[in-house]
Amino acid sequence: MKILGITAEYDPFHNGHLFHMSEAIRQVNPDMTFVVLSPCFKQRGELSLLSPSDRALCALSAGADAVFLLPVCWTVRDAEHYALGAVSLLASLGATHLAFGAETAEIDVLRRAAELLESPDVSFNASLKNNLSAGAGYPAALSAALSDAIPEASGILDQPNNTLAVCYLRAVLKLKVSLQPVAIPRAGSYHAASVDHAFPSASSVRDALMRGNYTAAYHAVPSYTADLLRHRFLDGKVPDDGAFSTILLRCLRAMAAEDCGRLPDISEGLENALKKTAAAAQSRRELIASLAGKRYPASRISRLCTCALLGITREDLASLPLPDSALLLGLRKRPDMTSYWKTLPIPVFSSFSSWKKTACPADLAAWSIWAQCCCLPDTLPFTEKMIVL
Repeated sequence: MKILGITAEYDPFHNGHLFHMSEAIRQVNPDMTFVVLSPCFKQRGELSLLSPSDRALCALSAGADAVFLLPVCWTVRDAEHYALGAVSLLASLGATHLAFGAETAEIDVLRRAAELLESPDVSFNASLKNNLSAGAGYPAALSAALSDAIPEASGILDQPNNTLAVCYLRAVLKLKVSLQPVAIPRAGSYHAASVDHAFPSASSVRDALMRGNYTAAYHAVPSYTADLLRHRFLDGKVPDDGAFSTILLRCLRAMAAEDCGRLPDISEGLENALKKTAAAAQSRRELIASLAGKRYPASRISRLCTCALLGITREDLASLPLPDSALLLGLRKRPDMTSYWKTLPIPVFSSFSSWKKTACPADLAAWSIWAQCCCLPDTLPFTEKMIVL
């Protein structure tokens, strides 16, 4: 049996996502397609615009057979750990193929880069050290060292989808799992400010929606996504950024300095700068902008803030096991599905109530904060029903 695995955020599911999934299915011709989806918080530490259930519905509408939730402690991480958690979960679910987007969709080059980064040689480490000594930030120094070692891979780590693609391949090597990679060329610009209707960036669609430019946003998404977005915005069931800022700043201001020092990825006195800036900042955006720079990228600050909100410490992540259960958000009706779950090495749960027994407390906290920012009750994850198409 061929099972295609895809890791995604789908926030919201747009025409570029539809192309990616359709092209991956065309190339692999799988018996089933599984999607591992980010929860209420995404990899950069931001709240999702739509709930996991809504995004699962879109994935199923596009052709996925089953959609699973990636635990938040694996989601709100750097690309390397995010990929490790996702690949581990897909492998446990029986995936045989792993599809991802990449600006450089040359598997051989991406694989060679992954192999070198996973097992760096003496010359690579020396080049990396020299670049760091010259004042380059770690991402730039790593990219330069890789370009020196593999000229064909020059600059690939300067593109976000390439970086994640290499991390997926590193995870496959690290875990020693049999997942055949399928690289789909990434069209359009990841950071485009304007909405490209054929190949938009998710951020441009979200920005258009928040500015009230609904026409441009709806043209960039499939009809089922557009219908869902209309209902959620009319119902007011999308997170309020002001509420999110208030909750975050209150949390940071109330935290003791020693608790800030226990947050993941804290170093070089960042905890003091975080406390000082949070005391004066008027919004989450202002807080991140004030702290971000070459030493501390905005994504790192954003994830740090989210870890503070969710009560995730450095010790929690150091002892975090690989995903050992799966929450099924939605599936297509198939007569063989129930029997298939029983063959897997991990349990598959169809409700948050049952999954919560094996989940981390941060997973419930993530739902709770998302619900508060939408003016919804904390009981939300317990009342969300598995999507069945």
